[in-house]
Amino acid sequence: MQTVTRARELGAMALLRCGVFSSLALAGMAVSAYLTYAHYADQPVACGGYGGCDAVQASEYATLAGIRVALLGVLFCAGLLGLALWWLLRLPMAEEWAPVACFAMTLGGIAFAAYLTYVELFVLEDVCIWCVTYASIIFASWLVSLTHLLAGATGNA
Repeated sequence: MQTVTRARELGAMALLRCGVFSSLALAGMAVSAYLTYAHYADQPVACGGYGGCDAVQASEYATLAGIRVALLGVLFCAGLLGLALWWLLRLPMAEEWAPVACFAMTLGGIAFAAYLTYVELFVLEDVCIWCVTYASIIFASWLVSLTHLLAGATGNA
């Protein structure tokens, strides 16, 4: 019951932003989990007629230090979801650092997604629609975290 009371203290807009951020993290996990499953189950990726997904997934850029980039995406979004829930439940110190950590993580995610998008377009010359979807989800997450930080800076959190 105390957790529900703490969540209500956040305010409607902050609660909405946290809910949207959490939903985006879940969506990112779903996209990454599908790509991870397709790789380990040795299944073709359903690319919706675009045709570049399997080429991108089979490239040398699909792993980082021997770990599938899609699996790293699952872990990344799980971390974002954990931070959002930590902040939502207003656990100790979460009000101060969780929104900043979400912003920093999503900013790093955008940088990595931009690099991978560059590789898709100019090195591999193939585009994976799932990868573009994931990059869009991370960008939207960054926008939500940015609006929260800006609202907090103006006292409208």
